[in-house]
Amino acid sequence: MILISCRKDFSNSRDFAERNAIRNYPFLPRLDHFEDLDETGLAQQIEGRHLLILVHGFRNSLDDVGSAYQRVLKGLIDSGLMGGTGYGLVLGFTWPGFETGLGFFPAVPFANRSAGFFRRLLELASRNARTVDIQTHSLGARVVLQTLGAGTDGFVDNLMMTAAAVDDEVLEPRREFNLALRECRRCLVYHTQRDTVLKFAFPLGDAPEFDRALGWKGPQHPEIIERDCPEVFVIDCKRAVRSHGAYRTAAAYYEHWSRVLADAPLPRFELLRG
Repeated sequence: MILISCRKDFSNSRDFAERNAIRNYPFLPRLDHFEDLDETGLAQQIEGRHLLILVHGFRNSLDDVGSAYQRVLKGLIDSGLMGGTGYGLVLGFTWPGFETGLGFFPAVPFANRSAGFFRRLLELASRNARTVDIQTHSLGARVVLQTLGAGTDGFVDNLMMTAAAVDDEVLEPRREFNLALRECRRCLVYHTQRDTVLKFAFPLGDAPEFDRALGWKGPQHPEIIERDCPEVFVIDCKRAVRSHGAYRTAAAYYEHWSRVLADAPLPRFELLRG
């Protein structure tokens, strides 16, 4: 898998590089063998393909990122979502997710700052790929929503957010990331109330507001989302996903992903069967 990193020295989880670095890791999650690429080489790899970009959450070492991305890739392959009418290429973006015991709160400004680096990748991808889908996990949602909300020449076909560690009102009109919806065709919110990380850690990290996470019980005001945000689709995964990171191995999640990729009609609100 090709990884694009804005971390200092590619792997530092607490500091930024001056610009994105690009490496192809042919044996991911092994990180001891790679080939450096430049943007021209990356553009050639992307050209004309249906592209998926993965964006991880907070407090992840590069080893953790590699393992998580490999599990997603395996799930896509096992579910028949690679090649043919599926994805032609999967890229992984990695940002300094602040790998410390302090948790969610100090990672938020790192996610916001990472948006500038991600914008460069998204715009390169949009210029060269046939279509661009993005799958985020946890605080990775903020990286992408910040990118889209601030304005970009890039465009996302399907933005799929799992366990989104952002406030549950951010997509509503006049809220923090409502304008991000202009830059994607569909925005899919996957949530599960069995996610204890978002249930307990997110409100503490969101002090003094103590808001609820979008990825825990979904939007706070579903009627507003249904009426005013036609790009948003909400999938309740409580029967299929039992923890913060369990989306990567949930068969029902990949079955739903296959419907997304096939551009099948989707209900605006849906309960995923386990």
